[in-house]
Amino acid sequence: MTPVLKAQPGAGEGAGYRAGQGPRPRAGPAMAARLEASPAGVRPVTAPAPACRAGLAWPRLPAAAELATIGAGYAAYSLVRLAIRGGGQAAFAHAAQLWQAERRLHLTAEPYLNHLAAGHSALAEAAGYYYGLLHFLVTPLVLAWLYLRRPAAFPRLRSALVLATAAANVVFWAWPAAPPRFSVPGMTDVLVTHDILGAAHPRGATSLVNLYAAMPSLHVAWAAWCALAVVTASRGRWRHLAWLYPAATTLVVLASANHFLLDAAGGLAVAGLGMLATSRPAVTFSLRRGGTLQPTMAGGLWMAVDGLSAAATIGLYTTAWRPVGSSARVRRLTAVKTRREP
Repeated sequence: MTPVLKAQPGAGEGAGYRAGQGPRPRAGPAMAARLEASPAGVRPVTAPAPACRAGLAWPRLPAAAELATIGAGYAAYSLVRLAIRGGGQAAFAHAAQLWQAERRLHLTAEPYLNHLAAGHSALAEAAGYYYGLLHFLVTPLVLAWLYLRRPAAFPRLRSALVLATAAANVVFWAWPAAPPRFSVPGMTDVLVTHDILGAAHPRGATSLVNLYAAMPSLHVAWAAWCALAVVTASRGRWRHLAWLYPAATTLVVLASANHFLLDAAGGLAVAGLGMLATSRPAVTFSLRRGGTLQPTMAGGLWMAVDGLSAAATIGLYTTAWRPVGSSARVRRLTAVKTRREP
């Protein structure tokens, strides 16, 4: 029987390896080094080491269980929608705060984009169908691609999406906010105006969504997650073009008057926090060889910092100043919403 000796510090890196015995051995990220005695002398060998689970990620489940997870997520979203159905006044007060904060920061791009889209039928219909369809098509397709073609990356990325969506649901329940199409006078609801996907009918597409779930934007959060998943799970030359998807989604949610700009920043924040939560704490801020942050960590960190800075701005401008919007204004905005809601 071949005796196995205890590995010494640096053995995995080839410490004490004599010249002339070939290239210096290196242990990979999932390998553990040891020394094995043989008639030719002591030589280092490697053996698989137990995998370390990344952060809050959980393993890849059978397809039926993964589908059940998606169904549970939609059920939670529906429960939140029912729970805040009677909280319209608070949602309009929060929307007024968001709008006032953007005005003080001179970030009011929503009216310009909305009037541009509403003034051209082709742009309005393109924005409406993009908003109503791509959100529910691209994300499942990316999940299926990861599950079938990138099984090693699937657990962490799927877990990040689930955690980001759960965090958004908590915000929807604790801090409901009405969208600009209801809360900002002069904004046009392009989906209702052009009756896209039956939005103008009481039993149309709008009956399946939470009308007071503007902050954060799940459209932007899921689009940013899709881009980060493609960038980190593939190695193609053109993979960074995936970032055009969240950029286009941000323009669409603003032009269709479904979200404020700060809602989009909130979507980036929850997506980034989801990615950070599913990363290994020991390597969250580690550097790759060459001094660059790992792509997943860099993307998640950037999205989280960008979104949280926007959240801090909201707090600064809504608490340090006098309360935004009088009760009469809230009642007026509620009346506008009642007249426009199908």
